[in-house]
Amino acid sequence: MTDDDDLRARLRRADPAASLEPASPAQVAHLVEEAMSSSTKKWALPVAAALVLIAGGAAWAVTRPSAPEPTPAVAVSSPPARVVELTTTGAQAKCREPQPEQLASSADFAFEGTVQMIDNGRVTLTVSRVYRGEAADEVAVAQAGDISETMLGSGKFEKGKNYLVSSADGSVLICGYSGEADSIGLRDLYEAAF
Repeated sequence: MTDDDDLRARLRRADPAASLEPASPAQVAHLVEEAMSSSTKKWALPVAAALVLIAGGAAWAVTRPSAPEPTPAVAVSSPPARVVELTTTGAQAKCREPQPEQLASSADFAFEGTVQMIDNGRVTLTVSRVYRGEAADEVAVAQAGDISETMLGSGKFEKGKNYLVSSADGSVLICGYSGEADSIGLRDLYEAAF
């Protein structure tokens, strides 16, 4: 015996009209007509309609094709989400906003140049303008690390890009005093300082 057969048998046992002979269509029509025409028995129509609905529902439940049983829900555990925690770099704590007065008083050499070559951490720039210091055609800079506060923009020298660079005692000034020439505010800083 399948689950469907078991369900049908249980429904038949629970049906209160299961032991009665089904009414013929002529009998159902007669009962409905009688209920409709009787003006003294206002409650007969709702009762007859209810009986027809109950009989139809029971017949449908017994004869309908059974639906497949739903499969039980299975809890699927997924691996815990990967969480990346970030904190601020503290660059604001290490670097104050660049000031023209500070640049003017600190820099002993400042220039604008384009990176021509990068070889083994040595950057060669062709100088297009000297803001302070002796004239030069080229400047060589040791590129150490990729720290973002070293150079405005990408954080390091890149071939073909134009830079504004200032230095004091042979060391590049960082924290917003050197970087890509098109970095916001850097050219204005140089113009105000020199």
